[in-house]
Amino acid sequence: MKIFLLESDRALQERIEACLNRYRLRINVHKVHSEEALLDHVGVLSEYALFALNLSNPLDPSLMHFLRNNGGDAPILLILEPTFDPPKLKTLYYHSYNDIIFKPFFPEEIMFRIYKLCDIWNDDKFFFSQETYFDCKHLQFIHGEEEITLGKKEALLLKFLLVKSPCVVSFADIVYYIYRGESVSEDCIRSLVRQLRGKIPLNFIETVKGEGYRVVKRGE
Repeated sequence: MKIFLLESDRALQERIEACLNRYRLRINVHKVHSEEALLDHVGVLSEYALFALNLSNPLDPSLMHFLRNNGGDAPILLILEPTFDPPKLKTLYYHSYNDIIFKPFFPEEIMFRIYKLCDIWNDDKFFFSQETYFDCKHLQFIHGEEEITLGKKEALLLKFLLVKSPCVVSFADIVYYIYRGESVSEDCIRSLVRQLRGKIPLNFIETVKGEGYRVVKRGE
């Protein structure tokens, strides 16, 4: 999968690329530092799954129109400088960018926006062995001949843990990505983890006291 990243801050570009590729998927990030370089890619824009763009004038929709008129139909994630005037956000939303993120941000923050916009959270399988795997698309954990159906939030949690493995998933992460920012207690999250552990015949979800959860070596 290819991503087009227009950002003048080269160090930030490297951090974003390194963060994306620390996790489960290898993503080809094409990095450019000027809008002129974007214009030079006419003819190959359809190859990209997402455009992450830090534009000199984000209120000017001409570059977005250029993309759309030349085969660049992928989602656009707009990167904004901290000096951007918040009242002007209304204009940006009228331009129909797919998502917006303000600098400064952690690489992980933009990573999960990219995952969501690129639809990486669908149609994945995570294998533990040839006969044991998690089918995200069909919400099933397959263990030999046993087919275990998971609830939607159970499946989202398991997928999130596997994508972030071996890193710890915090309670705040779970609230944001599983519950879409709803107001839920840590007890509610613990209950969801207990339900998931109760259904899966393998012990690989570890509690990290005071931090959250992570997947340990699969199958152990």
